[in-house]
Amino acid sequence: MAASLGVDYSEWVTRGLLAAVALLFWCSVKPTHLLAAPAGAQEKTKPQEPKKTADQEEESEFDTTRPHAIFQGGGAILAMPAAQLCPMSEDSCVTGETALGLKLHSLARIDDFGFGAGITWALGLRPTPVAGDPSLERELTRMYFLVEGEFRYYFATHGDWEWWAGAVAGIVVIADTFSTLADREPYADTAFVGPRALTLSTEGGSVGVGVGGQWRFYDRFILGTHIRYSNWIVPFERERSPLGDYASFAGRIDVLDAGIILGYLLPI
Repeated sequence: MAASLGVDYSEWVTRGLLAAVALLFWCSVKPTHLLAAPAGAQEKTKPQEPKKTADQEEESEFDTTRPHAIFQGGGAILAMPAAQLCPMSEDSCVTGETALGLKLHSLARIDDFGFGAGITWALGLRPTPVAGDPSLERELTRMYFLVEGEFRYYFATHGDWEWWAGAVAGIVVIADTFSTLADREPYADTAFVGPRALTLSTEGGSVGVGVGGQWRFYDRFILGTHIRYSNWIVPFERERSPLGDYASFAGRIDVLDAGIILGYLLPI
């Protein structure tokens, strides 16, 4: 009957098969095409980079404009060219003293201002004659100890270099220790109660001004130098021991302090 109607079913079957293949192909491509977001949408949904943590910020280059602490130590020479040292009597004096010192300081810096405190320990280098029988081989050792507050203003910066001016104020303790050969080199190892030497202590105040500079390297380390002029004011009447020894200093003492420091920066 199909042949009698003159209909070619093979052609319809071929067209149907081609249509089915085209439909399958379109279905396989359509999901990917529909799920693909526009360029603008991709930019909007792009995840943001995570913020740096405090530890990651510390690992980056140190920012000196932020508040930070400075821990530093170093050495210095203390010169007292006009000081009158009179350990034997008021009328028997020598002029001038030089001491080698060790410094430890801690400061906090905010913007261009720094403030903190530090200590200085120094040993007198000039030998001074003392009274007594020559056979005793008496010697005098002078030691200096300072505790000072410090203020700085950083007035110039160039790259890793900085320069500052500042002031200090605090207390000074001067210890005159008189010893004999037997004190320094005991005849026996027997330990006796009490000190092996005679010490006179002189306390007073200290004020000064100074300038300095520092160079930052390896991000957090600094190497610097300073020069300072200070006035030490101690009692004008010298202390005297029962043996007739006098404290070396009295009155006002002019001190020049020059040294170098090595420090480390730490964020606050």
